[in-house]
Amino acid sequence: MSTFDDLRQAKIEKLQAIKKLGIDPYPAKFDQKQTCLQAKEKEGSVVTVAGRLRSLRGHGGSLFADLVDQSGKIQLFFSKKDVGGEKFSLLELLDLGDFIGVTGGVFKTQAGEITVKVADFSLLTKSIAPLPEKFHGLTDMEVRLRQRYLDLIMNPEVREMFIKKSKFWVAVRKFLADKGFMEVETPVLESVPGGADATPFITHHNALDTDFYLRISLELHLKRLLVGGYEKIFEIGRVFRNEGIDAEHLQDYTLLEFYWAYADYNDLMELIEEFYKYLVKETTGGLKTVYKGKEVDWSGDWPKFDYCELFKKKTGLNPVKTTGQQLFEKAVELKLKPEKNLGKGRLMDLIYKNTVRPGLIQPCFLINSPVEISPLTKRHKEISEISQRMHPMAGGTELGNGFSELNDPLDQRARFEEQQKLRDAGDSEAQTIDEDFVTALEYGMPPTAGFGMSERFFAFLMDKPIRECVFFPPMRRG
Repeated sequence: MSTFDDLRQAKIEKLQAIKKLGIDPYPAKFDQKQTCLQAKEKEGSVVTVAGRLRSLRGHGGSLFADLVDQSGKIQLFFSKKDVGGEKFSLLELLDLGDFIGVTGGVFKTQAGEITVKVADFSLLTKSIAPLPEKFHGLTDMEVRLRQRYLDLIMNPEVREMFIKKSKFWVAVRKFLADKGFMEVETPVLESVPGGADATPFITHHNALDTDFYLRISLELHLKRLLVGGYEKIFEIGRVFRNEGIDAEHLQDYTLLEFYWAYADYNDLMELIEEFYKYLVKETTGGLKTVYKGKEVDWSGDWPKFDYCELFKKKTGLNPVKTTGQQLFEKAVELKLKPEKNLGKGRLMDLIYKNTVRPGLIQPCFLINSPVEISPLTKRHKEISEISQRMHPMAGGTELGNGFSELNDPLDQRARFEEQQKLRDAGDSEAQTIDEDFVTALEYGMPPTAGFGMSERFFAFLMDKPIRECVFFPPMRRG
C-alpha cells in the first residue's frame, strides 16, 4: 500500500506535468455562475459550476465524477467526444481533492441522477496532500478537531451542522432586532474581570504597561450603556474563561447577552420561551429534539420550578436556612469531594448540579436562586435571601441565565465585598470589586431584565459536545 508520502509525491509529479503543459494550476479567478444545488434545478440548461472533485470513476473514453461545493454535490460526466482528446487526457493528471470549474448541459441519467455533461473544464487548484481513503474516512476525533479543514472535506454532515450554526446566530439577531433591540460592541480587554464567576486569562498591554484580562462576560460594560440611556441592547461576542474543558464548557466561546430596561424576570421568561421555540424551529426545522437519548419537546407551555423547593426535596436541606458546614457535610455524604475552601454559595451550586439539575429534562424555568450564587441579581420582593433569577432548563442542563438586574449601588457594593472576601480566602472564581461599575450605578440604572445564552445551546440542539460544534476548539499543542 502506498504511503502518504508516496501519494503526495505522485501528486507533485502531476503538478509539475501540468505546469509543463503551460497550464496555471492556481488561477486567480473562475466565473462560477451556479452552485451545485442551483445547477440541479437547471435540467435542460447550460450551467457553469465549480468545486472539489470527490470521486472519479470510469475508463476508456468516458468517466463520471462527483463535484462538491458549499451547497452540496452534483455528478459530472466527461467524454472524449465532448471535451476533445487533448483536454480529456488532462483528466489523468487530476486527483481527488483538486478544484475544477466546468461548463456543460444538465441532464438526467437513466438511473435518474441529475448530471452535468461537461463541454469544457478548467483546473482551479491542484491539491498535493492526499485525502484519507474514502472507505475508512476520517473518524479519529483528535485529527478531526486539529485538522478541521480535513474533517469538513470528508464529512458532509459536519459541514451541514456548521451551516445550521450560522442559521442559529442569524435567527438570534433577527429575533432580537424584530423586538427592538440594538446590537452593540464592548471591549474584550478589561482592567477588572467581572460579570461571572470564572477565572480570567491575563495578558499584558505593552503600550500602557499594565495587565488586562480577557473578558469572562459581557455584562458590566453593557449595563454601563443602560446607565448611559440605551434601553434594549444586545451583544454577541467571544468570552474567555480559564477553567476546565468538558462536554459543556470551553475556555473560548461565543456568548449572547441582552438587557431590557423596565422589564423584570417574569417578562423575561415570557420572552425567552418565545425566543427559544423560534431558535429551535429555525435551526432544526421542528420543535422536537433529542439530547443524550431523550426526546425534548419544546412546543408546550414551560412550567416554573422553585430552586429552594427542589433543593430541599432532593437533599432535605433548605439552602437559604442551611450553614456552609451543613452543606459541606451533605456534599461529602453525596461523595462530591468538595474542596475545603468553598464558600456556601459554591457548595450549594455543587450539590444542585448533582441532585436537582439532572432531573429537569423537558423545557422549564428554574427560578428564585439564593442570593449567594447570584451576586448581580435583584433580591426577591418578599424573601430577601433569594433572587429574581431564572434559568431555562432542558435535558438536565442549564441553557441560559436571566434575572432582574441589581441596580442598587449600595447593595451591589456590599455583594462585591462579600465576593472579594471569598476571593481572598482562595476562591479564584469569585468576583472582584469593579469600582467604576459601582460608580456608574450611582448615577442610576433603570429597572432592567438581563439574559445570557452561549453557543452551548446550539450544541445541545445538535446533541454533541460543545467542542465538536466550534470550528477550532482550544487544544494542546500537537
